[in-house]
Amino acid sequence: MGFGLLSDKFSRCRPLGVGAVLLAAVGCSTQHAEPEPEPEGGRTAAPRASALLASADLRLPIEDYLFSDAEAGRVRQAQQTLIERCARRFDLTYEPVSAGPPVGPRSLMDRRYGLTDAKLARADGYHLGDRDPRTTKTEEFEVPKGKMLTVLTGKSGASGGGKVNGVEVPAGGCAGEAGRKLSKDDKLGSSDVAQDLNGKSFSATKEDPRVLAAFTSWSRCMKDEGFSYPDPLTVMNDSRFQGRKSTPLEIRTAVADVACKGRVNLVGIWFAVEVEYQKSLIAENQKDLKPVLQDKRYQLEAAEAVNPPG
Repeated sequence: MGFGLLSDKFSRCRPLGVGAVLLAAVGCSTQHAEPEPEPEGGRTAAPRASALLASADLRLPIEDYLFSDAEAGRVRQAQQTLIERCARRFDLTYEPVSAGPPVGPRSLMDRRYGLTDAKLARADGYHLGDRDPRTTKTEEFEVPKGKMLTVLTGKSGASGGGKVNGVEVPAGGCAGEAGRKLSKDDKLGSSDVAQDLNGKSFSATKEDPRVLAAFTSWSRCMKDEGFSYPDPLTVMNDSRFQGRKSTPLEIRTAVADVACKGRVNLVGIWFAVEVEYQKSLIAENQKDLKPVLQDKRYQLEAAEAVNPPG
């Protein structure tokens, strides 16, 4: 299996849904952060947090083991090229699946900690502008049938059989063959191990007392602006803001949300805490992560061999 037609094996972990997958570009807040108390010892002490607001260009340690959109795109393109070449052996024409326009957050970190881009808040509220899947048209994909289904997936279509046009179909079809050429274990894209750790660190931060203290400061700021929410993820998932288009109330709320994040340095604190968690998790799971990094390099090198740059 692969991308597009065969894309379920290439996934990038994002711990939140469309309305709640939050991340945006690195930058420093122009506002002064309210100092947080620094309790003694352990993970209750306030982290050394730079003043940050926009988060899309921030990078977490686990991203060394995950595929970026650009890296995933290179492997996807190589997969499609290999499937096309394979189909030719059966005298069939396979049209590579188009990746389509980019939708969703711009990076793993874009909106991970909620909306953080003041310009986007003013323009679209919590919506994603031209990247919003609610308003972006996607190309309809024609499900393969008959011989093409058998050749692509190895599953018997209307024609059935282990051969098509006199040629033996490889295990898993052309998609399976492409996967084996691009990965040592026939699994394309980010590993379950890396994605699980990415989700674990995010979940842990939401219960961390330092982040909870920042949530309280942010919530107090929002209340001063006339909005009542316990944390930045709740506001983004407000049912009133899930329509096809943003509303004036949504935009006012989003603008206040971003401003309050800057005032309490919520992004800087949250990011510093999560970096701490991830470094610890990576150190504890080195045995499992070493082959993950090796396979990522293998996939990228294999993809480059199929479609050399330039």
